Amino acid sequence: MQGPDLSALDPAYLKAISEIRGRLTDEQIADVLERYVAGGIDRDEAMESLDVNYLGVLYTAVSVYKIERPELDQAEIERGAEAVRMWRNGEHVPVELRQPASWKVRH
Repeated sequence: MQGPDLSALDPAYLKAISEIRGRLTDEQIADVLERYVAGGIDRDEAMESLDVNYLGVLYTAVSVYKIERPELDQAEIERGAEAVRMWRNGEHVPVELRQPASWKVRH
């Protein structure tokens, strides 16, 4: 893996990411960031794994390591939009629209 381009970073972020790179390989860093972006680990776990205490460092690392975000689920976006439209119009929003399709309907 080719390392990230750190040339345009603010000096504080450059220092923080350089410190991470001193402890972990680029592959290890990218693995943590990919799992974070994909939802496999939450923000706090990612920050703990990278040993950073400033959220901006995590977001900057995602950017400089060019971690791609998963494609949005268009069906879920449409379901959410329909639920919001119904709610704004004072209509009853069925449970099926209030929860993601992947969840079992809870009554």
